[in-house]
Amino acid sequence: MTNFPDPRYEAAKLFMYQIVMAVFGLVTVMATSSSVPLMIVCAVLGIGLYVFLIYNQMWELAAKDRIRADAGRYEYNAFKPLLLALAAGIPNIVFGTLCVLGAIPGRVTESISQVGATVCKLILGHFLGTVKLLNMLENPFVWLFIAAFCVFVPVLGYNAGYRGLTLFPKLHTSKKDKE
Repeated sequence: MTNFPDPRYEAAKLFMYQIVMAVFGLVTVMATSSSVPLMIVCAVLGIGLYVFLIYNQMWELAAKDRIRADAGRYEYNAFKPLLLALAAGIPNIVFGTLCVLGAIPGRVTESISQVGATVCKLILGHFLGTVKLLNMLENPFVWLFIAAFCVFVPVLGYNAGYRGLTLFPKLHTSKKDKE
């Protein structure tokens, strides 16, 4: 059985979307830092757009896998979405864990935590507005929680796509539906 497309490509695409959304989030946070209402709007927009992109990418991949599985060319693997999400989230998990290490008293762990927090702010920039608004920048566990959220969304999208569940009803009808 062939299990195409290459999972490395899909994991890299997930991470690329995250980086693009991080840049978007960083730019919007910097542009709206003086206005709290604008920052709230941009924070919600950044997270919502990230969730939409990742969910749709994984939903489409799962729908294609379902078609191949129904044709007998693919064997369903229940761990595929989790493995893809974990592969794409390795930097999030590693640097989130480095942030948590800063909770351990000590000079070395404090330095490691600062490096981890800086990288987390860069690669998870789309969450930065929300974290800043909630005054949680100093909480090291928030980055690990966000890393877990970044694993949860792709798994949810894949499972929904494989089962054919949609969030939005069909918005258009074809000519066959009208007849």
